[in-house]
Amino acid sequence: MNEPIAVDILTGFLGSGKTSMIRRLVEGRALRETAILVNEFADLPVDGQLIGLSGASASVIGDRCLCCVTDGNLRAAIVALIEGQADGRTPSFRRILIETSGIADPTPLIATLATDPILKARVRLGRVVTLIDLCHGAATLDESAEAMAQLIAADIVLLTKAELAEAGAAERLADRIGAINPIARTFAAGGFDPFDRALLPDQALPPRAARSFTATAATPIHDRIAASVLTTDAPVAWARFAAWLSLLLHRHGDTILRVKGSVGIETADGSIGVVVQSVRHVVHKPEHVPADPDAPRTALVVIARGLDHERLVASFHRHVTADKGVDIAQ
Repeated sequence: MNEPIAVDILTGFLGSGKTSMIRRLVEGRALRETAILVNEFADLPVDGQLIGLSGASASVIGDRCLCCVTDGNLRAAIVALIEGQADGRTPSFRRILIETSGIADPTPLIATLATDPILKARVRLGRVVTLIDLCHGAATLDESAEAMAQLIAADIVLLTKAELAEAGAAERLADRIGAINPIARTFAAGGFDPFDRALLPDQALPPRAARSFTATAATPIHDRIAASVLTTDAPVAWARFAAWLSLLLHRHGDTILRVKGSVGIETADGSIGVVVQSVRHVVHKPEHVPADPDAPRTALVVIARGLDHERLVASFHRHVTADKGVDIAQ
């Protein structure tokens, strides 16, 4: 009988750097013979597209966070990978890596892997790696039950975005992490590969038996968090889009948890694709991407707490795609 395939889980709150880490590991050839499953919170496979820029392919599970997706969807995705490998439809792999949605509590996923009668004969839980953003991590742990659950589930915690954090942030957050989950080992992210068994063998990690994960039905309540997808087929003017985004974040910075997607920008030589990302009010450097002829020129996900979807859409089209004034969902 074949050995069960290890399933590693990469989790972390919105904007903690999960997709960036996968891209870095793919580009460094650290994820060879690894099947990547990506879970998206919004109805738009942004993370899967970004991972694809590194030359890897990623399958998308569902269109909501894993604690909201039925066990059957997860089971079907994993079984399809295993059966596809057996009959040659899927390239050979030795392990599976699941990137969860930023607002997913990974506990139901862990329980499903351990208790599902179909899965537990074919896969085994590997390690849970949780990313925590040094800029927003302390506030996120204060505000989000999902972020706390991600920390509690961790075997390894990686502190990200140290270059943007204030002095002493890593030490303070590491102390808090140790008090909440003393079993997890905490590292600075940098170039560290948390899935490298040669560098950090499984036996070097504390025993998972020290924690208990109960396989109960998930009833997620995301505190009015919702994802809006803004699309347009026509390229837009960068100045208009940038002004709209700046005003939106200035007006609603504390409620907008994540902005992520591609924007088609009109230029004198035609249109170009630009990936735009922000975490709360912090906007990251835009990145050029190849155009996808089968996708809208602009497809932007805005994940926010308590922001009216209809007014957000109206604001986007009024300011970015039409010749009218601006209304930032006041």
